[in-house]
Amino acid sequence: MQNNEDVSFENIAKNIITTDKFNELKKESHHGLTRYIHVMRVSKFTYKISKWLHFDYVTATRAALLHDYFTESDFNGEKGLKKGVEHPKIACNNAMKDFDLTKKEQNAIVSHMFPLGKSIPKSKEGWVLTFVDKGVAVYELSKYKLSNAIAIYTLFIINMIFFGQR
Repeated sequence: MQNNEDVSFENIAKNIITTDKFNELKKESHHGLTRYIHVMRVSKFTYKISKWLHFDYVTATRAALLHDYFTESDFNGEKGLKKGVEHPKIACNNAMKDFDLTKKEQNAIVSHMFPLGKSIPKSKEGWVLTFVDKGVAVYELSKYKLSNAIAIYTLFIINMIFFGQR
């Protein structure tokens, strides 16, 4: 948890988003946009929600900024489910090479694809990132990539996975 100092999103993000490697995400396609736009949207929502809930919003925001810190060159043409399951580990490894990460940040990054991956979030901040990423992905896919029917079906599947309702 932070001290009493109020830290802005911009101050948390500046040493990450100003790096050349992070800016490579502007060239990567993701959900019909760029991975940079996706990551920025997820991190801003994660910041706001974590701060509102009085969680460690600095940790949550840093993890959100780095949760998809990879480029297509990190994969050997893999697509689909396998890439969905593997990319959190790759993103975390890339982030650990370039930034000092806490164990909580590492876990939040590695587990953000739960329940697809084997890792489960171990912190409140990790759960916020996981849920925000799912919500933003559905929004982006439905608005920029998929038809409305597929978006509704996706929401139905997510509801079944997380809440067991049919």
